Amino acid sequence: MTTSKGCSMCPKRTGTYFCTGCHAHFCKKDFHNHRGMLNNQLDGFVEDRNALQEKITKATQQKDINSPLLSQIDQWQKVTIEKVKQAADQARQHVIQILDSKRVEITSDFEKFSKELIQLRETEDFVEQDLKRLKKTIDQINQDVKKLAQPSEIELHVDESQEIQWNRLIYVVDNTKYVAIQQQRMGK
Repeated sequence: MTTSKGCSMCPKRTGTYFCTGCHAHFCKKDFHNHRGMLNNQLDGFVEDRNALQEKITKATQQKDINSPLLSQIDQWQKVTIEKVKQAADQARQHVIQILDSKRVEITSDFEKFSKELIQLRETEDFVEQDLKRLKKTIDQINQDVKKLAQPSEIELHVDESQEIQWNRLIYVVDNTKYVAIQQQRMGK
């Protein structure tokens, strides 16, 4: 003969209904109450799911235009572009200084040559060696003017973009994956 178990809610009644989830016996009335509580919990989960769906929809529709990370990237870009502009401006100024210096030197050499030529013409006090030296001076000034027009003596050194590791100047790391791995390792 099997003994019947009592209702786990009201021990006065016989537990004729068995819940396979919690392994408890219930009378008919308490079994319906128990199922009602489970249904209420499930309804709460449905409400939580609906609220979560709203949050997900809202989060995925936003383009995060005002994200602090995107603002930081924009700021980095502005600063980097400004640094590049400053470096280019400095290089331009240096080229201008070099060319101006060479122009001044050529002009000075030409003025000295002109004065000497005028003086030799007026005094008529010159010999063949003077004429050879004047010829060399004319040739040298001509070469200097050519060099000024095509400044091959000035060299521009540029670090090519292939040498700059642009993807290492700024990059993003998703720490959520790292945290999840660390938590798994720690057994959380």
